[in-house]
Amino acid sequence: MSDAQAEPPQVASLWCSRFAVFALVLIAATLLLHRFFGLPTAVALNLVGAGILLAVVAVLLGVIAAIGVWRTGRSGAARVVLGMSLGLGILALPVTIVLAARSYPTINDLTTDVRDPPAFRALAPLRSGMANPAAYPGEAFAARQAVAYPDLVPLVVNRPAPELFDLVIDALKRLQMSIVAEQEPSDEDLIGRAEAVDRTLILGFYDDIAVRVTPVGDVSNPRARIDLRSASRYGRSDFGANAQRLRSIMREIVARLEATVPAPGEMPSANKRPLKPGQSADREKGARRKSPDDGPRGTRRAQERKAPPP
Repeated sequence: MSDAQAEPPQVASLWCSRFAVFALVLIAATLLLHRFFGLPTAVALNLVGAGILLAVVAVLLGVIAAIGVWRTGRSGAARVVLGMSLGLGILALPVTIVLAARSYPTINDLTTDVRDPPAFRALAPLRSGMANPAAYPGEAFAARQAVAYPDLVPLVVNRPAPELFDLVIDALKRLQMSIVAEQEPSDEDLIGRAEAVDRTLILGFYDDIAVRVTPVGDVSNPRARIDLRSASRYGRSDFGANAQRLRSIMREIVARLEATVPAPGEMPSANKRPLKPGQSADREKGARRKSPDDGPRGTRRAQERKAPPP
């Protein structure tokens, strides 16, 4: 063993591996705390940013240490490889996110009514500081949405507004969204409004949803219009998550409408009890429909006895 190899590792190689390991642990712990234990998103973003900065420092120290090992032959190559590998792996995360974001429009607030989107009222205080503002961004987002998601339009249904509002609330609950505000249509205010919160599956980022149900028909032909809005609370790009969420809500609303279609000749009622999960309108009508054999057993037997012999 040479004298150079017998010397302790360079300081740069030691701190290269230490910074890299600490950055990995910090980012992993932050993501877990944010997803499962309610760590505020603003704090989580700052901690992840600190972890990425530590990874940059680890890579720079690794380069310095690698040059020293090459020139002097001192030990520490294993630490350099470990620190550089972890540091570059951590830095690959934001690079991958930036490249993936280029496939989607830079938009984080989508609505079915770009001229008058449903407003965030109860959720507005949560959209301050580092969060995106509660006000709709305006024409810039509307133009990008029209190009990328032309299918996001209002839904007009031949149902009274109170009945349709109940179906919308039921759809949100079935999609596991947390409703934070709910205002049913009334004589004082004919428009129904609701706000809810949803979370992304992996990282658990909070996205806000606003719903508005507006009556557009008359007494003889009651109809109502549904407008939706889904906005990311943090981040410039949503990677298509808000568009997918609005489509999921629309599909669930249509499914609830199909499951509560009135029977022929039956007038739709706003007080109609919603079906249980998994129960369809056809099954409910079938349960109400009487069978020819639903009469008392004694009556059926008496009829059989009175029948003439063949």
